[in-house]
Amino acid sequence: MPKFRVPDTLLDVCTQRDYLSQGGARRALNADAIVPNIKHLMALARWGKLPILSCVDAWRPEAVRGLSNPYCVIGTPGQRKIPFTLLPDHAVIDSDNCLCVPLDVLSRHQQAILVKQHRDPFTNPKLDRLLTEMPARRFVIFGVSLELSIRLLVLGLLLRNREVTLVYDACGYWNPNDADMALRQLMAKGCTVARTQEILRYELAELARRGRNGLRHQRFVA
Repeated sequence: MPKFRVPDTLLDVCTQRDYLSQGGARRALNADAIVPNIKHLMALARWGKLPILSCVDAWRPEAVRGLSNPYCVIGTPGQRKIPFTLLPDHAVIDSDNCLCVPLDVLSRHQQAILVKQHRDPFTNPKLDRLLTEMPARRFVIFGVSLELSIRLLVLGLLLRNREVTLVYDACGYWNPNDADMALRQLMAKGCTVARTQEILRYELAELARRGRNGLRHQRFVA
């Protein structure tokens, strides 16, 4: 019997309305190009039952008071995840100074959504603990933004000796020059870079090898 392989964990970063929807308060410059790819990745996860860790920005109203164009403020429609990135079986884990978080949360739920209040995801101690200690063969990362949160997230995972693949055509940015520089830095540090279609082909082949009946003959729809 072949040895069981822990499936890849998708890591969905800040796929929220203010960043990706039309009229969002801080919409990514390349939102139109990446939204279809994010939709494909989420459809793959939903259909193949792949585990997903998500993080979302959530700014308190007092923290953005006085800003001309606040975004992702708690309680506003723009702070919500875009609908197709929210799976039916999910758990929301709030940010606080407590490390108490079940390491098997992705065995209990397909998606765990963690709140962050800083551009560095590792400032949430629960997310830090999960990414450091949970069993995962590889993290497949996409979302917003490449030059800020995603860059810090990938660097932190590499420092923790994790295998990381960045789906660069499913990553949003606000500054193309900074995003290009971040991509070059992450590649130099050992991050694997792939396109959405490459990830879809690879993951579907992995699912087929794990013996999902009829998988090769079903149509993939996103």
